Amino acid sequence: MKLDFRCPKCGSADFFVKTAVFPEKDTKLKLEFGTYYLKICADCGYTEMYSAKVVNKDLKEKDAPTPKPVP
Repeated sequence: MKLDFRCPKCGSADFFVKTAVFPEKDTKLKLEFGTYYLKICADCGYTEMYSAKVVNKDLKEKDAPTPKPVP
């Protein structure tokens, strides 16, 4: 997974990514589990959290081939 990063706290470009699973409430009050990516600065520990659904969706759209027009 490629996430461009420059830490807003210390300015470092070194980071690592961990995956975490957290419980979430559904609109129907059902308990589900959501996967998140934690992007952690290797120097100061500043952490940003991204939804895996959104990140993976964006990656698929970028990698998807462009449809060719029908003649």
